[in-house]
Amino acid sequence: MGSVIEKEFSARFARKCTVHRVKVALAFFYAIAIPAFLIVGFQPAETSAEVRSSEIAIAEEYLDIRAIGLSTPVIKVKMERNTLNAPQYLAGSYRSHENKTLLIGHSATIFENLHYLEVGDEIDYEDGTYIVSDVRTEAKGDIKMSQILRNENEPTVILMTCAGEPLGGMDFSHRLIITAKKV
Repeated sequence: MGSVIEKEFSARFARKCTVHRVKVALAFFYAIAIPAFLIVGFQPAETSAEVRSSEIAIAEEYLDIRAIGLSTPVIKVKMERNTLNAPQYLAGSYRSHENKTLLIGHSATIFENLHYLEVGDEIDYEDGTYIVSDVRTEAKGDIKMSQILRNENEPTVILMTCAGEPLGGMDFSHRLIITAKKV
């Protein structure tokens, strides 16, 4: 009789262990899968591809930065309520003056390697080649857009993207600002 009780106890214990292992495996999966899903994004791949295709279709300019392996069409953006919104997957251009163009893009997509640019690197943009003359990171609250967008004596391109610590949404504490002058 003792062996029947031992067998039943062993079977119950094995089932409990199996259930426990499944629960642990599911908890581990959700601990990894949900944050990964949040980081990668909420949109399915088809939507992302559709957005990217529609952005490329309306692009009128082109940017090439060999130092970081970036080659991309560029979309013209408009100032709306004192704000410039970057395209989701491409760079956006805003011309404030004849000699000044601001190129903006998301640090998580198109400008993900922009922080590797150094003074002296070349940027090919639409009408010529530009040489990087300044690379700096500024706190978001310290940036004066009137200074960034002011007119220049020589053709100048400013590239700007997010940097620093995440603030929530798609915003960050700092901006990476790269200035390049036409050769």
